[in-house]
Order: sequence, then C-alpha cells, then structure tokens
Amino acid sequence: MTDTEGHPASPSTEPPPARPRRAATFFGRLAGALRDQNWAAVGIEFTIVVLGIIVALQADTWNQKRKDKQLERVYISRLIDETKASLGILRAHEQIFEDKVRFILELPDLPLRDAFEQGPEEFMHRLDYSTYVQAPNMRSEAYQELESSGRLALLRDSRLRNAIASTHNDYRSTQPVFVEPIGDYRRLLFETLPGRSYYDYRVGAGIADVAAVLASVDEFRNDPRFESAANAEVTYGSDALFYMREFRQRYEEILSLLHADE
Repeated sequence: MTDTEGHPASPSTEPPPARPRRAATFFGRLAGALRDQNWAAVGIEFTIVVLGIIVALQADTWNQKRKDKQLERVYISRLIDETKASLGILRAHEQIFEDKVRFILELPDLPLRDAFEQGPEEFMHRLDYSTYVQAPNMRSEAYQELESSGRLALLRDSRLRNAIASTHNDYRSTQPVFVEPIGDYRRLLFETLPGRSYYDYRVGAGIADVAAVLASVDEFRNDPRFESAANAEVTYGSDALFYMREFRQRYEEILSLLHADE
C-alpha cells in the first residue's frame, strides 16, 4: 500500500477492533437467553444455579454435622471421666454417712474402754466422723460448659441429655440437706471433749490422756441433751445417706448411657 505521494504506507499503530466476546458468565448467558427469548436456556441456567446452591448447602450441613459428631465424642469422653470421679465421691460419702449413723446409734451402749483399746485411732476417727457435715462437690466442668454455651444439643441421645440435666439440677436443689445439720450434736461433743485431746488426735503425736477422752465421751452421752441431739444427727445422716445412694444410682445410669454412646 502507498500513500498519496506514492511512498509505502507505514503500518498502523492502532489496535485492531475488539471482536465481540461470547458471554461466558451466568449473567451473560442469561442475558443472551432472555434477549433471544430462549426460555429453555433460561430454565437450564436457573436449574444449574439452584442445584449448585443446594449442593453447597448440603456440603456445609454435612461438614457441620461431622464437626458436631467429633465434638460430641470429645464431650462424651470428658463426661465419662467426670461421672466416674463423681461416682467415687458419692461412694466414699455413702460409706462415711453409713458409718456416722451406725456409730451414733451404737454410742449409748458402747463399751468405751474396750472400743478405745481395740483401736485408739479408729475410735477417734469414728467419733470425729460422727459429726461429719458435708456437701460433696460433683465433677461437672464438661456439663457446665455444655450448659453455659447452649451446646447440650450436641448430645444427640435425648435420654442422656435429660438424665444429665435432671441429675445435676436435682443435686443442686438438695445440697442444703447436706450443709445444714438439724441439732446440737456436734456442738455438745466438742464442748465436752477436751480440746487438747482433740488437738493431739488431729495434728499431734497421738492421744496422751486416754482417761480424759473416755470420761468426756461418757459425760457427753449421759448429757440430758444427748438423746435429742443424737436423734437429730441420725436423721440428718440418714437423709444424707439416702441422697448419696439415690444420686449414686443415677450417676451409674448416666455412665451406662455414656458408654452406649461412645
């Protein structure tokens, strides 16, 4: 090609005009289908999008369920450990309250010197534990996490959820039974028992004045107030023993359900 004076024309520096691009996106294809009134294509595009959304939602749901199952297994493992620990606490306190009640019932007719000579430490231990008042603390860290975070639904077994929740709530409501003795048994005993003898038993080298201990216990059980105080303490101990057994059975049921859901 030559210019008007016959010289060769220089090549053009302007880019060639862009060719129309075929719509590659959903909206581009949809616009083209609508422009062409291609309703079949419009329906296909919408169907593809809807199916994609459904698949994505199902994938998210499946992934969340998988995470929830993993978290449930973690909590079940922790709950098993906690329940076993709580059962150990309950069994120990069941024995303590059983011994407490039996000793108080035996005390009025107990041959003091014979009982003391057969085992001074055992005698003092039983005498001391006859005043025992305690609200044992159950292990409940995992349950409290589930409760406070609103994640109890992670435990898919409704029987397990209900058993754990009702047991923990019922235990909280009965704790006042354990911390409020009824009568003056403890006060009367420790007002009568020589303080020095009790110190020797608890933190000293052992009972030095045996005669003083036996005389004080004899005085205690012959006090006119002893019978009413002992009756009240036996009632308290019997209530505590009843609840220890009740909750021990309930925790055993929870442990069985937990193992079934492992």
